[in-house]
Amino acid sequence: MQKRLDIEDAVLWDSLRIGNETAYEELYRRYFQVLFSYGKQLIKDEDVVKDAIQDLFVDIWRTHKNISQAQSVKFYLISSLRRKIHRSLKRDYLFRDYWENINEQFLPVHPSVEKDFTQIEEEYLNKERVNSWLIKLPKRQNEALILRYFHNFEYVEIAQILDIKEQTARNLVQKAIILLRKMAVTLAITLLSLFL
Repeated sequence: MQKRLDIEDAVLWDSLRIGNETAYEELYRRYFQVLFSYGKQLIKDEDVVKDAIQDLFVDIWRTHKNISQAQSVKFYLISSLRRKIHRSLKRDYLFRDYWENINEQFLPVHPSVEKDFTQIEEEYLNKERVNSWLIKLPKRQNEALILRYFHNFEYVEIAQILDIKEQTARNLVQKAIILLRKMAVTLAITLLSLFL
C-alpha cells in the first residue's frame, strides 16, 4: 500500500511540476493533516502551523517550474515545513509542550460505550505518564523519535531533515529509548517500594 501511495505521489508531483492545478490541490489535501500534525509537534500555536503550511504550498506553486523531482513527497514536504517553521520562529518557541497533543492521536474517535470508567481512567493515566517522560527528553531526541516512530522515516531521511549524520540520528533515537526505559524502570521501582 505504501509503495502504491509513493507511486501516486510521484505522479502527482510530476503533474504539479508541469503546472497541473488539480495535482497541486490533491497533494495539499493529501498532506495537510500530516503536515499539520507534525507542525503542532514543533510548535503548539495552530495558527502559526497553518500559516507555515500555506506559505509552503504557495512557495511550491510559485516555483513549480523549477522544483526538482522528489524521491519522497512526504519527506520533501516535512523537511520543507520544518525549515520554514525554524526560519519563521525564534528557537525558544520550538517544541514547547508539543507532546501534549499526542493524546489526541491515541484516543479513539468514537469511544466504545462498553468501556468502563476504570479502564478509560487507567489508559488516560498511562498516556499522561508516557507524555511526562517524553517531555523530559532533550529536544533533538524528541524530534528524532517523532520522525522515526510517528512518521516512519528511515534514519538516513531523519539525518537529512535534521541536517545531521545518519549515525547521529540513530544515536539520538537510541538514547531517547534508553532514557524512556530508565524512566519506566524508576517508576516500577518506586511503585514496588510503595507496596513493600
